[in-house]
Amino acid sequence: MSGPITVGYLLAPGAIMLAQHAIEEARAMEREYGEVLVRLQAREDELARAREGQQAARVERIAAVRRESDRQAARITRLREIAGALPALEGKIPAAIATAPAADEDAAWGRHLANLQSHAQELETLIAQAAGAFAERVRETLAAGAGAPTVDDVLSAYVLQRQMSAGLDPEQAGRFRETAARVLGRLDLAQGAAVPRELEALARAIVLAPSEERAEALASELRLAVQRHRENERAQAAESDEARRLLAEMPADAPAPLVRALERVAAGVERMDRGLARSVQDALDEAAADRAQREQQAAAFVLEESLRDLGYEVQEIEATLFCDGGVVHFRRPGWENYFVRMRVDPFERTANFNVVRAAGDEDTAERRRLDALAEDRWCAEFPRLMETLAARGLSMSVTRRLEAGEVPVQVVDGASLPEVHAEESRRPRASPRARPLP
Repeated sequence: MSGPITVGYLLAPGAIMLAQHAIEEARAMEREYGEVLVRLQAREDELARAREGQQAARVERIAAVRRESDRQAARITRLREIAGALPALEGKIPAAIATAPAADEDAAWGRHLANLQSHAQELETLIAQAAGAFAERVRETLAAGAGAPTVDDVLSAYVLQRQMSAGLDPEQAGRFRETAARVLGRLDLAQGAAVPRELEALARAIVLAPSEERAEALASELRLAVQRHRENERAQAAESDEARRLLAEMPADAPAPLVRALERVAAGVERMDRGLARSVQDALDEAAADRAQREQQAAAFVLEESLRDLGYEVQEIEATLFCDGGVVHFRRPGWENYFVRMRVDPFERTANFNVVRAAGDEDTAERRRLDALAEDRWCAEFPRLMETLAARGLSMSVTRRLEAGEVPVQVVDGASLPEVHAEESRRPRASPRARPLP
């Protein structure tokens, strides 16, 4: 037996709107709700996987293109330094090429990479023409393969340059190289990643240092630079992980420039500055508010349709029921002047159910017996309603429940109750098969 019941409710994210779409589509297509729900869920899962895959591919493509760009740029810098040390090439070294594209357009980056490769090959040709056997050793050391030269390859190139440079003691090349290699060994370079330009510049300066004192001073500077680089790498890796998480949360209709900026952070080619973080959070907050409103509206639709599917006569429920609160009355045919009143408080996220009847009947023993029967009847049916709603994304948990007869059935003004009849309360259905059941 049961009297008034108070429940807390929870709208399952995504599930409540999926239930609404399944009910609507089941009605339109004259299909069973469960069958339509399974198909819609599979379709949403497929779309989500496709979106996730496309996004992951974009992030990987950005990272790969930038890695190759950095590799070729480092290669060019290295070749220009070596070419600059050859007197025969004075005045013949071509000007540096244009900077990298500002946008993430594949075509623009494709042209940029082609220009980098062409420029590098032009420099190699010049060195080959001017340096003879030395050029062949440079090509062997800095081969333009699929991956970036190792730290040893890079330092070997500068050892060759030192051996060619007038005024520098070639005997010191090995010691200075070991000094630079020992410091650079603290780097944790990813496969195929180029030595960062600022670190390579310091390593080159160490190998080409005019004295041991200068080499040691530069080595101290390189140690600090390596430490800063490792700290920045750790921070950037954390930001990359955070950007990937945020990308997964961004709505499908998020502004494209914002998504592209996040993808560059996820790819590890840009940092997450405060402006970007604030813009992303604003977009997520706006999307969350919009999603919450749509879920609340879907909950009103699902509640009304579920009551109808369970055979109740129910007044039309406003879409704002779970947004602004309100009262809903429903009953079964044959309940005479008894109704169940549901009062929703969206701020507390609670709903209260209690049996009410219209005023006008005398308070007799028979009426009290009928009141108790009405409450017992509702007590028996309430679990079925909870089960149906929970299966459709609107779960309820009882927080307060009074026994039947513990308080009198509430008597209300009949004018406050709707005039609903079975033949009027149900909206037209295409087919009885469309009745959605959990």
